[in-house]
Amino acid sequence: MAKQNKNKTNESTPNWQELYIQFVLEHNKRPQSAYEFCKFASVDENTFYETYGTIDALESNIWLYFFVETKNQILADEQYQAYSVREKLLAFDYTWLENLRSHRSFITLVLSSQSSPMWQKKAAFTKFKEEFMAYAQELLSEAQETEEVKNRNIINNAYPKILWGQTMYLLNFWIKDASSNFEQTDAAVEKSVNLFFDLTGHSFIDSFIDFTKFSFQNLKF
Repeated sequence: MAKQNKNKTNESTPNWQELYIQFVLEHNKRPQSAYEFCKFASVDENTFYETYGTIDALESNIWLYFFVETKNQILADEQYQAYSVREKLLAFDYTWLENLRSHRSFITLVLSSQSSPMWQKKAAFTKFKEEFMAYAQELLSEAQETEEVKNRNIINNAYPKILWGQTMYLLNFWIKDASSNFEQTDAAVEKSVNLFFDLTGHSFIDSFIDFTKFSFQNLKF
């Protein structure tokens, strides 16, 4: 997001995302209203409503931008297509968190300024969650084809939600991480992704179920 001066002409389109980040960093809080934000940006409030209906809608677009930027970046890597699905998810998580570093102060401020738990901030994460869930479903479909994830009809629909929960866990972990170069977050990424695929892949539970079915079907033996 290119920086833009607060003083804009009527002919230019305000860079709302950059202005919003600038407001939060300078005031150490989210704007209480569109009026407060537009006064800071030296823009008429009606101009803001031509693009966004609420401050939450603007913040939601910022989180969407962080996701799209990361997805485009990893898809542009020629090696990405050759990765296993486990490696693709690791690549996304590492790249996403790396990209968030340049906005860490902003992210910490907006998420700590609200009393509800992070995973309940539905307004801010609406667009991000929608696009992430679609991306997660693409990965999971591929993982089932490659048998990295076991096709379990009963709980297949829960897998994208689990990955979304993992993403929120990593974001929360990263915000609280005080380790050098966020090494603990890197470890959390690796361990959480490996845990997901270890649990959803072919496991001893599947072997037990297969054996039980076989035994019941062949009781005469």
